[in-house]
Amino acid sequence: MNEVAVVQQGGALSVAQIKQREYKIQWQREMRRRFASKHGYSTASYYATGRLRAQVLRRDDYKCVRCGMTDPEHKTEWGRPITIDHKDKNRKNNALENLQTLCLRCHGNKDLIYRLRWPKALSHRGEIMARRAAGQTYQAIADAVGLSIAVVWKWIQLWGKERA
Repeated sequence: MNEVAVVQQGGALSVAQIKQREYKIQWQREMRRRFASKHGYSTASYYATGRLRAQVLRRDDYKCVRCGMTDPEHKTEWGRPITIDHKDKNRKNNALENLQTLCLRCHGNKDLIYRLRWPKALSHRGEIMARRAAGQTYQAIADAVGLSIAVVWKWIQLWGKERA
């Protein structure tokens, strides 16, 4: 009855072990979905800020500290919650004083390096512009071409100016 189904890392997994793993994966996905539904952001965002996300948002009045965009405005424009940034770019430094609320535009302008964005974005220019013209969100475009939302937004802005 202990039929071998998969060989992984030099060991064999039984059908029961495979089913147990599949159940665990489904359970984890469901727990993450419930967390995001309840809180409006992912568990990854929660743990990446040392569990201080809600505290930082309250302190910053749910607004980008640079431009003032609110969380509801951010969700409308970008299709996702406003971000929490590590001022010193050290993800392990989760001191409250090192965390700030930023919209994707301001976060991207702060952290992205121009020379790294240029080559990949250029190769997707036609697709990016066509998808935006078709009304797709920045998130959907970024997911489709494998770039960050901030990079997609930045290049759409630059290419739009060229047309004008």
